[in-house]
Amino acid sequence: MTEDVKGRHEAFWNRRPTDRPLWGVSIGFFLNEAYPHAMERIPPGPVHPADIPIEQILRDCDERFVLHQGLGDFPCTCGPFSGIPWLEAIAGCPVMASPTSFWAEPSCNDLGAWRPSGPARESAWGRKLLELMAALVEHAGGHYQVSPALMRGPLDILAALRGSSGLVLDLIDHPGHVAAALEHCAAIWEEIGRAQLALIPRSRHGYFALDGALRSWAPDKLLWLQEDAMALLSPDLYRRHVLPLDRKLSQSFRCVAFHLHGSALWAIDELVKVPGIDVLELNLEDALCDVEGTFSGWKKIQEHKPLVVWRKYGSDFGPWLERICRELLPVGLNIQVSVRNRAEAEHVREAFRSRGSR
Repeated sequence: MTEDVKGRHEAFWNRRPTDRPLWGVSIGFFLNEAYPHAMERIPPGPVHPADIPIEQILRDCDERFVLHQGLGDFPCTCGPFSGIPWLEAIAGCPVMASPTSFWAEPSCNDLGAWRPSGPARESAWGRKLLELMAALVEHAGGHYQVSPALMRGPLDILAALRGSSGLVLDLIDHPGHVAAALEHCAAIWEEIGRAQLALIPRSRHGYFALDGALRSWAPDKLLWLQEDAMALLSPDLYRRHVLPLDRKLSQSFRCVAFHLHGSALWAIDELVKVPGIDVLELNLEDALCDVEGTFSGWKKIQEHKPLVVWRKYGSDFGPWLERICRELLPVGLNIQVSVRNRAEAEHVREAFRSRGSR
């Protein structure tokens, strides 16, 4: 990374004046596009730690490094197969695979009786995650940075473990059980977060996370936090049961970014006030998107925090980018675009170049 690009990332982090936003492209939204060799080795159905093909993942990361050269302000960063719901699996969820993705199946019928079986890093899935992280760091050899895995958040872990409907009912019928279980999930998140960060080498250039569309630079090692399952809750339930944990986790690490969906635009008012959250990202959703609400959300975030804007590439990308550049300030702005292939990536690059971005 050149000193000019590093300076732009530092300006983003500190919300200093700049002439243009940061931008980046991630090729391959679905796992079979991003990790074709690894996904060929995993048949649809139940997945176990022994099924994770480390050698094929390393091969895919090398190819991603080559494929992403010359695309924007973000050098290629690789993480430990982020499609796997690692923390949900560590908490006890069975993991299932399709040809394009993975998901966690509920496994708990009674949160009052659920406890983690032991230290998260000593579980079978925890050991596999850290084994893969260590292998990636050694294999990359400094040619590209290794990012922590996508860990989601305590509420997401619990929603996967209990099932969405069961969790919502438990919040009404057994709030004490939910509170205790959320504390356990937060402890898993913190333990695995620290274990991953400990494996990442120090870098004088700063740090990038994650390895796909949700990317940001930070001056110290960075973790992403999210609570997609907040869409199941009222604002009051989120404030009472989850927000205190998100505050605690974000203040337990030097650098934290928060990923947010348009299904919970109301949460922006709460999250911009959390001191430990350094960066906020808000998606432009593919379906049922409140476009005007999303634009308003981006503007509100920019008043308080560095902002990451993410979307998929589409035929409306040009007019959309024009509006972004017209209505959002370049200060503290990072635009991330997911594409299917290098040809789409080139279209995105030309769109940014036409607006003065390298």
